Amino acid sequence: MSTEIVKDIVCPQCGESQKYRLFSSINSRENPELKQAILEETLFDWRCRRCNYFAAMAYPFVYIDNEAGFVVCTAPGGSGSTVEATPVLGPYVKRRVKNLAELKEKLLIFDSKLDDVAVELVKNALCTIIKRSYNNVRLHAYFSRMEEEKLEFAIYLPRKPEPVYHSTRIEVYAQSQEVLRTLNYSDPEDFSIVDARLAKRIIEEYQNA
Repeated sequence: MSTEIVKDIVCPQCGESQKYRLFSSINSRENPELKQAILEETLFDWRCRRCNYFAAMAYPFVYIDNEAGFVVCTAPGGSGSTVEATPVLGPYVKRRVKNLAELKEKLLIFDSKLDDVAVELVKNALCTIIKRSYNNVRLHAYFSRMEEEKLEFAIYLPRKPEPVYHSTRIEVYAQSQEVLRTLNYSDPEDFSIVDARLAKRIIEEYQNA
C-alpha cells in the first residue's frame, strides 16, 4: 500500500508554514494519480499558497507495481534508502534511480513489457550514432515509447530545453537481448542501477569475450 507522510514546510520566501504531503512508498494500483504525477514529472512540485513561490521538494521513496512485478527506489541526490530485498520482493525486478526522469523512463519501459537492460544497450548504440551527428556533444537519452516495430527515444542536447526524437528498429532490441543471452546476464538479487554505465560495461565484456 502507499504510505503518506504529512510534514510542515516553511516557505523560504514568505515564511508561511504549510502542510506538505509526501510518500515513502507509492503503490501504482492504489494510487494511479501518483503514477500520473510521476509520468508528468510533477510529483515533487510544491507551491506556496500565500506568495506562489515554487520549489521541487525532492525526497526518497519507493515505487511498487505489483501487477507488473517491479520495484524502483528513487533516491534524489544519492540519498540512501532503507529498502531491502525481502523474500516478498524476491521475484520482483528491483531498480534504483536518482530522479523522476529516470523513474518515469523505467515506468515507460516496463509498461511496454521491455527489458530495461536491453533498452540501455539499444540506447548506447543509438547515442553513439547521434553523437557523431552533433560533433560528439554530451547528451542525455530517455526511452519514450514503443510504436509498431520501433523504439523511440527523447534526446536532450546541451542548451536545448526541448528534446529531439529518434527511433530505432525493434530488431536492434532483439540483438541486444541476444547479447545478454550470450553473456548469460542475470539481474542481481538486490536493487541495481541499470544505466549507460552498465550498458558500456556489458558492451565491453561482449566485445572482449
